[in-house]
Amino acid sequence: MTESQISSRALREQEAFDEGLQRDGYMEVFDHTCHLFLRRRDQLICDELQYAQGKDVLELGSQSWRAWVEGNDIRPANLHCINISQEEIDQGKESSRDTKVKPNFYLMDANCLEFEDDSFDFVYGCAILHHLDYGRALDEVCRVLKPGGRILFVEPLGINPVGKLVRAITPFARTVDEKPLMFAELAELEKKFHTRHYYEELFSVPLGVISGFLFDNADNWLTRFAFNLDLSLNRAFPPLRYLFRHVLVIGTLK
Repeated sequence: MTESQISSRALREQEAFDEGLQRDGYMEVFDHTCHLFLRRRDQLICDELQYAQGKDVLELGSQSWRAWVEGNDIRPANLHCINISQEEIDQGKESSRDTKVKPNFYLMDANCLEFEDDSFDFVYGCAILHHLDYGRALDEVCRVLKPGGRILFVEPLGINPVGKLVRAITPFARTVDEKPLMFAELAELEKKFHTRHYYEELFSVPLGVISGFLFDNADNWLTRFAFNLDLSLNRAFPPLRYLFRHVLVIGTLK
C-alpha cells in the first residue's frame, strides 16, 4: 500500500497514531468510570465471539485480538488484523510472539479494504469506526462479510453535551478527524444490520471520577451504585441511553 492509495484523512490518522496520542493522563482520570461496565462488556464479547470459532475473522485494528480472541480461547480458521499505523502493526506482531493465535497483520486503510467480497464470517473492532469515513467504511464491512456475517464494535457516543465539552477541552487525547457516533451513525447501522445495542456509562462517568479521588480500588460502593443506577435508567427511560458514553453494537448482516 502506497501513500497515493490512502485518503488524506487516513494519512492524518496514520501520522497521529504513529506519533502516539497523549492519553495516559486522560485515561487515568476516567479509570474508575468503566470498571464494572468493562466486566459486562468482556462477558458479552466472550459470548458473541464463540461464533468466530473456526471461521474467517477480520479485526479493524490490530490490538484487541489478544484480549478478545486469544484471551477467550477463540481459535478462528484465519484472523486478519489491519491498521493504518505501522507502529500499531509492529506492536501487534510483537504481541503475537507468545500467543497461540497468530494473526495475519496488514498495513491497510479500513476505508478501502483490500479483500475480496464475501471473505469473512465475522468483523470486529474497538473504537475504530469513529476514526473512519463512516459510511464508506460500513459499506466496505458489508462488502467483505459473507451472507449472514456478524459484526461487533465498541464505539464512543457523541450525543451527550457534557461529553462534547470534555472532548473539546482535551484535543490532545484524540485525532483531528475522529467523530463519536451520533444519531445518524446509529441509524446507518440499523439500515445494514440486525443489531443489539448495549449502552455504557452515564452517571458512572462523574461518580467514577469522584471514586478515583476517594478510593484506590475501582470496585467500591460508589462505582457499584453508579453502575446499577445506569442499568436501571437504561431500562426505565430508554431515551437516556443516547446520553451514555459508549455503545457495544452486535449485529448480523441483513
